[in-house]
Amino acid sequence: MDNFMPNHYLWAVGEGLKAYRPGDMIAERYQVHSPRILLDTKPEQQTEVLEEISERIEAYLKLFPYRLHIPEVYAEISLSRNKQAPKMCLLENGPISPDGTSLLPELAREWKEAGAMRQLNWLWQIAQLWEPLRVQGVASSLLNSELLRVEGPILKLLELQQDQKTPSLQQLGKLWQKWLPTARPQIEKLLRQLCQQMIKGEVDNGDRLIDRLDKALTASARSHDRAIEIATGSESGPTRSHNEDACYPPSGTSIRIEPGREAVAIVCDGIGGQEGGEVASGLAIDTLRNRIQIQQTPQGSPTNTLQEKLETSTCAANDAISDRNDREDREGRQRMGTTLVMANAYESEVYITHVGDSRAYLITRSGCNQVTLDDDVATREVRLGYSIYRDAVQQIASGALVQALGITSSMHLHPTVQRFPIDEDCIFLLCSDGLSDKDRVEQNWEAEILPVLLGERDLVSAKDRLIEIANTQNGHDNVTIALLYYQVDPKHDSGPPTTISLPPNTNTVLPNSTTPVGSGRESLQKTVRSVSPSRDRSTVLYLLLLLPLIALLLFIFKPLLWEIFGSETDGSVEPSPGTYENNPPFEEGAFIAIASNAADLSEEIEPLILLEEDRETPKGVLPSSSIVRTIKISPERDWLQLKICSIANSDSSQNNKSKALNNFQLISQENSTEVAQTDGLPSPDSQSVPRELAPGETGWIKTSSIPPFTAYNSEFLAPEQLGECVP
Repeated sequence: MDNFMPNHYLWAVGEGLKAYRPGDMIAERYQVHSPRILLDTKPEQQTEVLEEISERIEAYLKLFPYRLHIPEVYAEISLSRNKQAPKMCLLENGPISPDGTSLLPELAREWKEAGAMRQLNWLWQIAQLWEPLRVQGVASSLLNSELLRVEGPILKLLELQQDQKTPSLQQLGKLWQKWLPTARPQIEKLLRQLCQQMIKGEVDNGDRLIDRLDKALTASARSHDRAIEIATGSESGPTRSHNEDACYPPSGTSIRIEPGREAVAIVCDGIGGQEGGEVASGLAIDTLRNRIQIQQTPQGSPTNTLQEKLETSTCAANDAISDRNDREDREGRQRMGTTLVMANAYESEVYITHVGDSRAYLITRSGCNQVTLDDDVATREVRLGYSIYRDAVQQIASGALVQALGITSSMHLHPTVQRFPIDEDCIFLLCSDGLSDKDRVEQNWEAEILPVLLGERDLVSAKDRLIEIANTQNGHDNVTIALLYYQVDPKHDSGPPTTISLPPNTNTVLPNSTTPVGSGRESLQKTVRSVSPSRDRSTVLYLLLLLPLIALLLFIFKPLLWEIFGSETDGSVEPSPGTYENNPPFEEGAFIAIASNAADLSEEIEPLILLEEDRETPKGVLPSSSIVRTIKISPERDWLQLKICSIANSDSSQNNKSKALNNFQLISQENSTEVAQTDGLPSPDSQSVPRELAPGETGWIKTSSIPPFTAYNSEFLAPEQLGECVP
């Protein structure tokens, strides 16, 4: 059992396979199983290391975080001994049937049989992939219906197709229009409106598309009831004297959670030895539980709010452990830490929060998929485009962690929060590497977990069997498991299906039906005052006549307004006419005042660190009470490059710098090959102390790291405030 090796059925991308028949061997290793599907007959042997990464392969590597939907590069092979001959790319984890005889069905074929929420879920997944694929020049893959395959609720791409010209959302809208005739009645009107808005250019970026589908998913989910069952277990294992793992609910718990109640499952794998790792894992769970209880989220809250709360709570757990390390003078490898994988169920969705190498798996009747990505050296090499995963895991210290809770400041922590709309019964398995090592989950899910979904086994029995497998077939580490069984039932007493619609040019999704939107949840439908057509036209006419007059008056009296409102500035930034408060205008050229007063900064606020071009190396502290300008925005809109325009005369800036000097500690990823082999973490032997940045300097920062701020148009800023950023 230690040498378990699953069949590797591979999808071949390239020319030259037509000359081969089923049963033929290629490169003395790969057997043709069916057209373009090959079987690796020697999976235990390492494939030939790639000498260079081609542009075709690089896109797969950069999109490795989306491996749930995109296949991975397994190898590159040549069909002849001529080194100049074109090479064929072999892909694994693609939409191939378990027996390798066929491909999984196309989305277009399954569409007409799917329910309303399933249809919306597939569209939502396409929308989530649009921008990442566009950045890598392969978004046209989402326009080719033959490449769009499904495994139950999960969208999977067969391969990536290089863009010949930049694709647009208009093209995507035209593709979706083809599915309108077989869309479910509840969403047909919404989808028709959405396609029209995409084609007209009213929905012109991925974020707007996702926002509309988010709200539609929420409205559609109201036609389902849900119940959740959770079972947990944790043991030290046959070779360890104590258990550094921890879980919530506590080990041995089996509970059923009815609709409307909170559902949380957590697994932590401690790092740092006795009285270290177990303290860190326990402290992480205590902190997360307290934060989640305080931050109870009302039903119907925006998705980004939930994700931000989970990220903030994770950072709070990190700082609780890091602060204890500092109080106990723990340095280098003595610092304790922990991994984290957490599942939070909110209404019809499950959020998975992850740091480290504990994993989450999603099991449905259709398959088992690992949904988290290990924060280790091998994964980092792939994401940077340096190596395919099969090569990366053979490197020294490939499994060493590059981040975990408690090792350093939250300024350098990047937790991953993923969201999964749920429209059918499924199980989320959270586990430490005591179980996941050697592919034990992939090997045993059908025999041990699938029977729960089929009603042939209870959840506790499945949990006990998985712990037994971890102890007998692995046995080298502690093992901790949490199973979250999500059960979905259509409401039978809610009347006719509620039709969902999208008013043009708005972000609101409305259920258009006299049928009540049930079970006490706040309706998305807004009260709209009726306006007659003639009155509407009159209002527009009056506005058109007034606008030129208003503009003329502003132009004439602008000097007087500036003298009144702008002449007494002392360098501090206060809201002025024309500002936008708490409304992120993350556009190039926007002026932003972060922490406009010294009073805005409490001792609990972490200093803001701007990073170098590599977005990893700290450049320095962003002074508080300063004006910055957005210079550049990453394609995914998750990173901003800021230029410091001016710094107000405030003691808060010096306080900010002092806090950074006291708390800042950096783990160098460049030294990650010299990793602490015992704990799997690099040793922070040297510290980098950030300097305070000056006006005119630039740096990168994650959008999610920016605290509340005020945005300005340049005309409302005095010349001394514009400083180095005069337009």
